Amino acid sequence: MNKRPLSRCTLNRCALNRRICLLVVALVSMGAQVSATPAVHRVISLSPIVTETIYLVGGQDRLVADTTYCNTPKAAQFKEKIGSVTQMNVEKIIRLKPDLVIASALSREKQLKILEGQSIPILRAQNPKTFEQMCEMTLMIGKTLDREQAARIIVDKAQKQAGRILEQTRNLAKPRVFLQIGLKPLHSANREMFINEYIRYGGGINIAENESSGIYSREKVIRENPGVILIATMGSSKGAGQLERQKWMGFKSLDAVKNNRVYVLDPEMICSPTPDTFVEGLRGVLPLLHPEISWGIQ
Repeated sequence: MNKRPLSRCTLNRCALNRRICLLVVALVSMGAQVSATPAVHRVISLSPIVTETIYLVGGQDRLVADTTYCNTPKAAQFKEKIGSVTQMNVEKIIRLKPDLVIASALSREKQLKILEGQSIPILRAQNPKTFEQMCEMTLMIGKTLDREQAARIIVDKAQKQAGRILEQTRNLAKPRVFLQIGLKPLHSANREMFINEYIRYGGGINIAENESSGIYSREKVIRENPGVILIATMGSSKGAGQLERQKWMGFKSLDAVKNNRVYVLDPEMICSPTPDTFVEGLRGVLPLLHPEISWGIQ
């Protein structure tokens, strides 16, 4: 993102490389005059994926606070906490005097406006929907924190690895997959969620891909009869995933159950990936979708 001199007016939103992604961010500053290229030394993250990306590019020394949901990597757990993803402590953020707050699509706009009114710049980052949008977010945060070269190295490596995987799975027979990410109500991933990328790159067919929302039902899963069921329940423990697996194993008519292809994935990795953890998670998914292939991708 090219930075221009900030004024008392709110900066216009800018589109980031529409060919690659629809990720839109807005860097907003109100009130005081700021230099043409203001350095960011004190940043607050309002999103787990933003926090993990900051650590990934090596900008953690500038991270002064994050949310109670930011627990990856482990060091992020020991940063100052300013509330949850959806409910921040505005007064505490103001007291911490950040140069920049990086918000997510789940951040409350009313609270962000209060921060803007205190001349605190806000970088709004929407949740990535594709692997390429994950890469764009990494580059954006890297550039913002003066870690652009590190971000570029990470992204280039991940893109090459993911590209090789996609090429290898392109012509394989595609199993029909149901990927569960929520319990009550039952949720899956449609094409609007980046989790769908695990199935697309992994050479499968997501039975929920064309749903208008992520809400699904067990009855519909039974009707669609997937050959593979993957469970990565967001916000739940791995124990909860195992309980879900036991429930699915009770539906003996499902092909996934008949062939013992109901698997529990690590939700921390699958549900909040960076470019490199996406590739790592994808390597874990590949043998589940295609056990007939000997995978040795570097």
